[in-house]
Amino acid sequence: MVKLRKLFDGVVGLLLISSMSMVFGQTYSPLSSSDAKRIDFNSENCTGFGTPDYKCQPLKVRAYLYEPKGEWNALVMASHGSQGVDQRVFEYADALTKNRIAALVIDHWSPRNINIRDYSTATARGGTTSNIATDALWAAEHLKALYPQVKKMGFLGESMGAMAAIQMSRQRMTDLFNKKMSPKSFSMPFSAMVGLYPACMERIEGEKFINTPFLILIGELDAATLATDCVDHQAWTNANGGNLKTELVPGAFHDFDAPHALQYRQGQNISKCTYVVNGDKITIVASGKTLPNTLAGLVQLPRECAFTGFRGGHGADKFIAVPSWLKFYESHLK
Repeated sequence: MVKLRKLFDGVVGLLLISSMSMVFGQTYSPLSSSDAKRIDFNSENCTGFGTPDYKCQPLKVRAYLYEPKGEWNALVMASHGSQGVDQRVFEYADALTKNRIAALVIDHWSPRNINIRDYSTATARGGTTSNIATDALWAAEHLKALYPQVKKMGFLGESMGAMAAIQMSRQRMTDLFNKKMSPKSFSMPFSAMVGLYPACMERIEGEKFINTPFLILIGELDAATLATDCVDHQAWTNANGGNLKTELVPGAFHDFDAPHALQYRQGQNISKCTYVVNGDKITIVASGKTLPNTLAGLVQLPRECAFTGFRGGHGADKFIAVPSWLKFYESHLK
């Protein structure tokens, strides 16, 4: 594994986030769903992604579109984490529309009747990062027809939504959608992706990544999804065709933009669940435990490595990372 300090643009990257926060000094309010255009689109509920057990059922998913004032031609999709839709994704919409970028907030869990209390149950029912990615890609296909003025699209995910961005950065997701949409050709619709505090926990031997610009922002003190794992994932991604930059948010914990202040939570902690997939076998790095690369193996995985408890929530500046990801979108969507 490559050490943290050797991989970072480090001090410069950390100071950049901090200084931009002070310059912007901006706060955002959650936009009301009543002010949005509700968009329903066809998607799928799939299980066993990346295994021989992969199968899908049709599903109708809902989303909320917020348009900036005046003309616009860029759009970012916002995807929630394990908790489902909460006010932070509507704050993302406020930040985006104030910067002349439309925002589509997707509700991934309600159509699947998902309420995540443990990841094993969620995985068995379709509450997964690959399904968040699947929804986003089908939503993009739907929006292309509705809004032909959109020149570029981006993706913004927090926690599990951020892990969906990791899934979409993998070449296997593009390959999968080429099969789904055959004979129509498919290309990744996003010109830029941002992931906030993901678990960079999966490495697949022999995998390849796409070259879409991808930014991960993760708390320096995150004990639920480790910054060191995401730094290592940056090296792995970019050595295999990707275009990932990982930045630490100084002094921040998991959920650094959550609606609640920093607190100890009794949620599942998957910081010891980093694993390697090699053919038909999953190996948990921390313990060396092996599982079959099947749906049953994926369901069992959190039971083998997850534990309870971590600190999470926002600090004094709830919007500390917003200037960084807005600048990223400004660079790649306009």
